[in-house]
Amino acid sequence: MTTITVEIQKETDLPALQAVLNNMGLKYQVEEDDDWGDIPEAAIEGIKAGLADIEAGRTHTHEYVMAEMSKKIEQFRKNNAR
Repeated sequence: MTTITVEIQKETDLPALQAVLNNMGLKYQVEEDDDWGDIPEAAIEGIKAGLADIEAGRTHTHEYVMAEMSKKIEQFRKNNAR
């Protein structure tokens, strides 16, 4: 068995390629790539890490963060009052 990997434009080339492979009686499997477009690899990794944090519950609500920041700002103002 031999495996061939071909990169194509899904919308325009896939139907034609499938027709050819079907006419030849060949078995094939279509694998979808993650379509990140022109996003840099470092950004993709950061996004994936953030999504993993969300799934693992390592996040805080906006309301919680704002309340904590308000407390810190108030404490800062009290400590630095003139």
